[in-house]
Amino acid sequence: MFLTILYILVGLVLLIILIAVGVGYIISAPRYTGPVSDHFDGQRFFTPGAPSPKGFKDVIDWQMHRERTQPWTPYHNDPPAPAPPARVNGNSVRVTFINHATVLLQFDGLNVLTDPIFAQRVSPSQFAGPKRDCPPGIRFADLPPIDVLLLSHNHWDHLAIDTVTKICTQHQPQVFCTLGVKAFLEQHGCRNVTEMDWQQTATINPTITLHCVPAQHFSGRGIFDRNATLWAGYVIDSQKSGKLYFAGDSGYGPHFRAIGEQFGPLKLALIPIGAYKPNWFMSPVHCSPEEAVQIHQEIQSQQSVAIHFGTFPLADDGEAEPVTDLQLALNAQNIPAGQFRALKNGGSLVV
Repeated sequence: MFLTILYILVGLVLLIILIAVGVGYIISAPRYTGPVSDHFDGQRFFTPGAPSPKGFKDVIDWQMHRERTQPWTPYHNDPPAPAPPARVNGNSVRVTFINHATVLLQFDGLNVLTDPIFAQRVSPSQFAGPKRDCPPGIRFADLPPIDVLLLSHNHWDHLAIDTVTKICTQHQPQVFCTLGVKAFLEQHGCRNVTEMDWQQTATINPTITLHCVPAQHFSGRGIFDRNATLWAGYVIDSQKSGKLYFAGDSGYGPHFRAIGEQFGPLKLALIPIGAYKPNWFMSPVHCSPEEAVQIHQEIQSQQSVAIHFGTFPLADDGEAEPVTDLQLALNAQNIPAGQFRALKNGGSLVV
C-alpha cells in the first residue's frame, strides 16, 4: 500500500515537471541567430561588464524571504483620463503616462507608443501572475492613431503580445524592436517590423532618426529562451522637437553616462523607478529611484518622466514607495521636483 502511494506521488511529481517543461517550451520565443559581437556570444546576449541577473536558486530564496514593508492597496478602479488629441504639432512634446512602461509621445504630428500593455496580468496565464492594481490611464479605444511602436525587450510586462497584435492590426504602425524579437512578432501577424542592435540607427521619416542604445537587463518569455533576444533603450532625434529618450528596462550601469555623452542634452527622458527591492536581487536589472536621479543627471536630461511603477506589484517595494523615494532622492541632490515627474496613470505633460 505504501509503495503504491509512493509510486502515485512520484508519478504526479513527474507529470507536473513534464507539464511545466512543456509549457515553458511552448511559451518560449524564437531565438536570435547571428554573428558574435561584444554583447552576443553566438547563443546568448549579455551586457558587457554588468553583474549577471539572478538565477532560479536566487528566485526561490527571494520568494521564501520576501520583505514587503509597504503594501499595495486593493484594486482601485480609477476612471480613465480624457482621450489624448489626435496629433500634436509645433515644437512641443506631449507625454502621456498610460501605465507601467507604456507612454504615448506626441510630437511633430507623430504618435509614438512605448512597450504597450493593456492586459490584466503580466504572465503567460490570465489566471496567475502579477495582476494590475489599477486600469490603464487611457482606454485602448481612446488611443490616437499610432504611427510608431517601440519595444524595448520581450518580457511579459513589456511585450504584451495580445496588445501589440491588436495595435498592429488596427493602426499598422512602424514597429521597432531589438534583435531576435522580429520573428516572434511576425509569428503573431505584425508587419513593417525593423529589429535593431545597439548603436544602430533607423529612419522614421526624413526629419526623425531613431537610435537603439544599450541597457542592462535580460530577456525571455519561457524557460528555453533566456537571453536569446536583445534588450535596449531608444533615442528619438527629431530635427524639430529635440532628442527624446526611452530607457526601457535597465539596471544602473556606465551605459547611461555614455548615452549622455553621445546624445546629451536630452529634451525628455523616460526613466524607470520601480521594482527595485530587494536590492541584492533586483539591482542587476532594475534601477532604484536614487539611481534614476543619477541617470537623469548623467544623461543630461532637461525633463524626465518616471515609468515602471505603480501598476503591477513585481517586487518588494510598495505601491507608493518608488514615488516617495524619488522625491527624497531629488531633494538630496537639490533638483527641483518638476524636472523629474512621476505622473499618475493617464497623466500628461507638455514639454
